[in-house]
Amino acid sequence: MNKYNIKFYNGVKKIVGLPMKLFFDVRVNGLENIPEENFILAGNHKSMWDIILLANSIPTNIRFMAKKELFNNSFTKSFFSKAGAFPVDREGIDINAIKTSLRLLKEGETIGVFPEGTRNKTRAIILPFKEGVTRIATKTKKVIVPFGIDGDYKLGKTINLNIGEPIDISLIDKENQTEYLEEKVKELILR
Repeated sequence: MNKYNIKFYNGVKKIVGLPMKLFFDVRVNGLENIPEENFILAGNHKSMWDIILLANSIPTNIRFMAKKELFNNSFTKSFFSKAGAFPVDREGIDINAIKTSLRLLKEGETIGVFPEGTRNKTRAIILPFKEGVTRIATKTKKVIVPFGIDGDYKLGKTINLNIGEPIDISLIDKENQTEYLEEKVKELILR
């Protein structure tokens, strides 16, 4: 079985983080909003670089929810599992991904989620969010730390990672939770 390996995670983070530092002008705003206890990190998804950006910018280890297709062959399954990722079926509601999220949060891990469900390749600021992340936050009573990534991953260009204040989703009406989170992330992108 391909189990999470913290040394592997940190090694990969350093290796793949080096090109990010060399190729892009990364600016991180709002690190003071990162709580001491574990949390759910949720925001927009522009590129595969997003995971590297977040892993190298947020001062805690993050267990990312990743599309199940990355776990289809033995090499990528081993790589992503050792790096702490876990699969999610982006079609419908994935009970296994929700159960894994609940277990990891209960064990004190921080999870990273892209509620759009896929990379945004459109001209829209953000794609509509799926409800899974707010359901997980409700069940675990963990705060959601929203983030917004703005900028293009092009050589020498500026990438802004804006981290918002933690959201206690239980304080928001249940029928408005997902829209509320989506709006907060949109605000961070446009900051």
